[in-house]
Amino acid sequence: MRQLVTVAFAAVLAASALSCSTSPEAANTLGGDPNVPAAAVGNEVSFGSIKVGQDNVDVDAKMTVVKNEGGLVTAKVVADFTKDPRLAKYNALLPASAKDPSGKINTEIKFRVTTEGVQDFFNKDGSPHTLVKYGGAVGDKYPLTKSDGVTITRSIVARSDKDDFPYGFYNIKTMTLEQDSRIPGIKKFVYRANHKFGVVYLEMVADDGSTMSTYLYSKN
Repeated sequence: MRQLVTVAFAAVLAASALSCSTSPEAANTLGGDPNVPAAAVGNEVSFGSIKVGQDNVDVDAKMTVVKNEGGLVTAKVVADFTKDPRLAKYNALLPASAKDPSGKINTEIKFRVTTEGVQDFFNKDGSPHTLVKYGGAVGDKYPLTKSDGVTITRSIVARSDKDDFPYGFYNIKTMTLEQDSRIPGIKKFVYRANHKFGVVYLEMVADDGSTMSTYLYSKN
């Protein structure tokens, strides 16, 4: 189910400034057809390893769609971030309710998935926050101001019209989005998305410039 992603991860062209004027209400309103086959109940996304620096760390991660109510998708996520100290420190930041007794991630998350794009509800208020709109342009921003007054912003920083991003056996067109971070030690998140496959790549950039990244692959 390529159009889902677990968590959310460049200068904006001055010529795109007009597109940045979209109101937060419009930015976080998602239309489109909710009948997306890739978000069907039972579909799985695997991202078994995470690249930490130059190392590939096996985390046995899998996300499975367990419910789809008109595009509002519930997915179960399991992963083991306890194997590597570089991942374990972030695993420790997760609430106990998101982990099993051994400390492995075992939780459910919600998304809204349509042919127009993807939203998540990861913020403290559970408000819809647009992750990507496939028709977006460089310079588009998706801001969300939480009840504590803190604003999280996602921005389209690049868009390719060529099949130049390696994805499995293919090269595909992608949009690149960046999100500012509120996690200690993490500078920003970087996402790659494709209008057909959805979110295909996630990267976390640490304050020291080091990175952690993973590709997202679906059975459908």
